[in-house]
Amino acid sequence: MEEQNNTGRAKRGKGPAKRTPSIEIKLSAGDYIKFSELCRLEKKNRTEVARAAILRYIDKNAQEQADEARDRLAAILEEMHLDRKKDTERIVKLVVRTLIDIGTVQQVFFERASKEDRADLWTKARKQALERLQKKRKDGDPEATEIMKDAVSS
Repeated sequence: MEEQNNTGRAKRGKGPAKRTPSIEIKLSAGDYIKFSELCRLEKKNRTEVARAAILRYIDKNAQEQADEARDRLAAILEEMHLDRKKDTERIVKLVVRTLIDIGTVQQVFFERASKEDRADLWTKARKQALERLQKKRKDGDPEATEIMKDAVSS
């Protein structure tokens, strides 16, 4: 197997040269003159300069594709974050409504009950609510069930 350099391409080394696929391109006369002058200034042959240019183009294209994929992923994650934020806001609104309802029920049933009946009424209502929850959680979370059992016994 060929050894590769850090770009993922086969290393050029000593030993017998392997025949690799070649390409042929056509340039306008003006571009050919500029290309030849560039090769002369860099003291490299046309094949080396053309190969380097093609490899830079391939690397740049791969980097652009990776950047686009990263940007798409970032957009998806941002959308998920916004959805989670909306869900949290919905839950908070539901909790607030529930607390308002509980306050209303407390006002109607507890505060308006006679002072002699309040403690007994509150204890019975709490016990029934916890027992109802305990039945619903029968096969659920053992820790939550234990907490409910403790609340019922207190």
